[in-house]
Amino acid sequence: MTMVRFLIRHHLKMELKSIHNVSSLVLFAIASTYATLQVIGGKPDPTTWNAIAWIILMFTAFNSASRVLPEDLTSVRAYMHWTVPPKVMIVARTLHQSIIMSILSCLLLFALGLFLGSGNMGTSSIFGFLLGMILTSIGLASTLTLLSALSARAGAGYGLTTVLGLPLIIPIIMISTSFGSDLVTGVALGQTVQNLYYLGGLSIVIGVYGYILFPYLWRS
Repeated sequence: MTMVRFLIRHHLKMELKSIHNVSSLVLFAIASTYATLQVIGGKPDPTTWNAIAWIILMFTAFNSASRVLPEDLTSVRAYMHWTVPPKVMIVARTLHQSIIMSILSCLLLFALGLFLGSGNMGTSSIFGFLLGMILTSIGLASTLTLLSALSARAGAGYGLTTVLGLPLIIPIIMISTSFGSDLVTGVALGQTVQNLYYLGGLSIVIGVYGYILFPYLWRS
């Protein structure tokens, strides 16, 4: 755990040193929301609002996964191959991406509320929606982190992450949209809370899968 915390702090420090990488993700989320406002010409109906939220979050996650981290460079990867256990590496990368995506989820929901309204949700539903976005972000981060590491190892670039990622994230997006649709149509949070359990369960399963698989990828 000490090495995991060290690597997470290292990744976050590197983000601060190259703040333009994170700023581009923030700008993408805000610009996409504002562009939607310009296209629609006003506040959308709740169902459309829900779809827009998850679409922007999904593409933000792909943009985040497409960034080149220091350990993706061949020289750095060769060094870390002998100094960092693979399970520590994948846990640290997944947690780092989950933190970044969770922060972006909060900013995205704020931008949606600012430009497109709150989708007719009450206060408790908004907090529930935010929790759903955070759990979705963790699931997306877990999936795309493993795929981006696979792409970097294969030398295939961002294209492989996209091709493999789209089919794998479909269950996460389906559960998320169903959960959001319930909230924006007036269903109480307690009546649709099972979707949060599904999202949490998927995130755990994907994380465990990456934890088991990554060492074999790392050694190859």
